[in-house]
Amino acid sequence: MSGTFPISAGFETLDFQSNTTSRVSVSVSGRTQRIKTGSQYWSFKLKSPAMTRADMMADYAFIVQQDGQVESFNIVPPTISTTRGTASGTITVANTTSTTPVISLASGSTAVGATISVGGTLKTGDLIKFSNHDKVYMITEDVNFDGSTVTRIPFYPPLTTALTGGGQTITYTNVPFKVYMDRDEQKFITQADGTYKYEIVMNEEI
Repeated sequence: MSGTFPISAGFETLDFQSNTTSRVSVSVSGRTQRIKTGSQYWSFKLKSPAMTRADMMADYAFIVQQDGQVESFNIVPPTISTTRGTASGTITVANTTSTTPVISLASGSTAVGATISVGGTLKTGDLIKFSNHDKVYMITEDVNFDGSTVTRIPFYPPLTTALTGGGQTITYTNVPFKVYMDRDEQKFITQADGTYKYEIVMNEEI
């Protein structure tokens, strides 16, 4: 099942995590070699507050329809999905080499040039998503827009898909993640006061 997680009553806590895979080898002399062997992805754990049965069942019905780890869906995590900055307006990727240092829109790039229709700022650690991507990226330096100039936006991890030709828009508010459940078993608990709680762990699908 696809769709967007309903989040009937919000979440009490969020545990957010960046995941990378690397290989480390140590020689007899003690020298180490370290290489990255897989793509980066985000994962997070969400815990619900105490919920009514009606709210609980609305969320749980969506959860069980994912068939454990089989299906993927969209979710907007609380708090972290919106910029800490003041950016306002549509941010559009620019196909230009006028930025310093020069940027590339090819797969593997760690920065793009962009313009914004109004202006404002994005902050280090903000999450963004390109309109032709499922992947979510994190900004690695503060970004200041003046409303007209092409501005460099650095991010991590490197682009998984090229932004050929530019023109893609960038989501920086209510950034949705495409995810799947981290395990096949999904449960909820009933508390002594008659309320319900659940906990879900999700991995980003790339």
